[in-house]
Amino acid sequence: MAVASPFRGSFQASSEDNRLLSQTLDLANDLRIRFRVRNQLFALIDSVIFQDTYVEIPEAYRKTALEMRNPLAIDIVDTTVSALCANPPTVQYHPTAFGDAAQQNATLREHFFDASWHRQEQDSRRPLLRSLMYSTVSKGEGWLKTISRANSAWREYTDQAKAMAEEIAAEQQYDLDAQRRLFDKQTEELKLLAPYPIATTDVPPETCFYNQNENGFTAVVEIKTMPYLEALARFGTGLDRDGNVLSPVDWQNLDPRAMSLARAEWPRVVQQHKQITVIEAWDFEQCAIVLLGPGQLASAQGSYQSGTLVRSIKHGYGDPVLKTLRGPYFQARGLTTSSRLPERQSVSILYGYLMLFPLIDSLLTMQGNSAFLTGWPAFKRTQPPGSVPGIQAGTGPYANDNRDVDAAQTIRPGFVYPFDISPIEQPKAGVDLDKILQNAQTLAQMAQPEVIRGGAAGAQSGYQLNQQAFLARLKWDPIVGNVSQCLADRTGFESWLIERRIGETVYAFAEERPPAQRGKFAGQSRAGWIGLGPDELAGVHRYDIRLDISTPSDDVVATRAIGEKMQLKLIGYEDAVREAGYNPDEVEKSWLLQNMKQSGPVQQKLMELTFQKLGTILQAQMQTPGPSPQEMAGIVPAGVGNPAPGGPGVGGGQGGMPANPVPVPQAPGPGPGSLPGQPASPTMPGPTGAG
Repeated sequence: MAVASPFRGSFQASSEDNRLLSQTLDLANDLRIRFRVRNQLFALIDSVIFQDTYVEIPEAYRKTALEMRNPLAIDIVDTTVSALCANPPTVQYHPTAFGDAAQQNATLREHFFDASWHRQEQDSRRPLLRSLMYSTVSKGEGWLKTISRANSAWREYTDQAKAMAEEIAAEQQYDLDAQRRLFDKQTEELKLLAPYPIATTDVPPETCFYNQNENGFTAVVEIKTMPYLEALARFGTGLDRDGNVLSPVDWQNLDPRAMSLARAEWPRVVQQHKQITVIEAWDFEQCAIVLLGPGQLASAQGSYQSGTLVRSIKHGYGDPVLKTLRGPYFQARGLTTSSRLPERQSVSILYGYLMLFPLIDSLLTMQGNSAFLTGWPAFKRTQPPGSVPGIQAGTGPYANDNRDVDAAQTIRPGFVYPFDISPIEQPKAGVDLDKILQNAQTLAQMAQPEVIRGGAAGAQSGYQLNQQAFLARLKWDPIVGNVSQCLADRTGFESWLIERRIGETVYAFAEERPPAQRGKFAGQSRAGWIGLGPDELAGVHRYDIRLDISTPSDDVVATRAIGEKMQLKLIGYEDAVREAGYNPDEVEKSWLLQNMKQSGPVQQKLMELTFQKLGTILQAQMQTPGPSPQEMAGIVPAGVGNPAPGGPGVGGGQGGMPANPVPVPQAPGPGPGSLPGQPASPTMPGPTGAG
């Protein structure tokens, strides 16, 4: 297909590109038709949750009616999502062999992928679990996308590693083994500074379309819109004067001056269309990315007729035997049904109540209008016009010309009028309005029982409330199971990427490292870097993800049940610990260390070592020589403070100050303040009183 340049260039796409472009557009058009009803349902759900529904008000009441919205839908979704995301997901890996080595490998995997998920959430700047759960709960479908970005994230690391290898190879003093160990050590340190080579993000479910058979996804197409500047910069292309996206090859071959002229024309070309449509189609062999500019939008029939193929990638993520995709897309379904229709096979928790929320909005608007009309009362006279209080009608001195029949008078509260007044009875809403409003609210609240929201009707026992909450949460089990399976599949794909695509040890920072890796990179601290590579994975990539939505009372009941199973010898120790949500390896080592510390011989040995250490410290302090009598008397030894006769002063400089500037004469005998048999104090004057 010929792609026009800003000057109607003549670049011709290859026949293979034309075939791939035609297949991508045909697939996108077919999937958009099949999933049209699903996307209409998603649009209705968004309008209900974000209170964008239309409330019909008769023309005569639009000035007085207050359009009201109810927050039940968004409150139900927010409460459910918060309950399901209360605790972070934990990775569980079942060892494929027996022994301590297999259990340590399982512990390493669990800690690494927990830290990896936390790292990818930080890199995406989004709470991925909550976003996935929000789409699954509200729309019945959520998507995650995990890709390898080692080529871009590790580009600098790759260049540094090559330069380092050449530098080490140039050193003649190292043999091959020393060079390899030195290279491995320095490159592993470089990886700690590089970004994580795998990225995960959530994908809006209304942009995902797919073909699926009994083996899995055979094709996934993501149709989205992007700001035109971002899209053109990302794929290295531009627009021509008709709003068509250019081929990247054609754009790169332009003269820089013509390229500048083309960029200056983009705002005029896009006008109100500030978006570029991006079609990203994946099958088991390759990925094709097609851009549609403002001049290539859908036709009147709603189908895509033309586009520009900007990228084609042989990704290798597919299974060549089953011809399905291992990744990078992973779907989490909501409440699963037996239907095969895209709009019914997995539904939202609001699916059965969607028509109630607009009805409640209309009823609340009616009720508000009725309150507005009756809240400001109008008054009327109780006597007919022309009559005078106390005088019978028609007997007064003046005739009645009926000019005040249509007269209106303003009533001011607190004033006394010479005639009686009474309020005008306004029409009120019937009792059926309150009944239908109450019934609609009751039905809508069935989507989330009161016990889930924290309310408790009447005086009930704690056991009864716990049972009600447990039964109410059973409707969430399909969502929890589907999201857990989605996260487990994503984790397995990430493990496969590390072994098959990256092929090197990858590091993630963890707050809790396995004991086997405490000592690498960060001393003996519990937090630090965890490394996982192809040697530890060994071709096995099956994981389980645990989403804990239980309450403390549920934990007590579950723990009691696990304990009874162990007493009856129905499960082993490792299975019991794993069922409780913990790691058998770490729990066993922790209790082993605790029991050793509590044993009598170990405690006695610790006390002996402690007292021995204290005795050594005290003995060293006692053996330290104290000050001599001369030092206690203030006499400074020769050569330390006092200069030798005729020598330099203090500090070794010429003309320094002597240590004692006051001359002290030698007394012939003991003077005052001296002891018998000892010389007189050098600081005390002799008997002559010389100072």
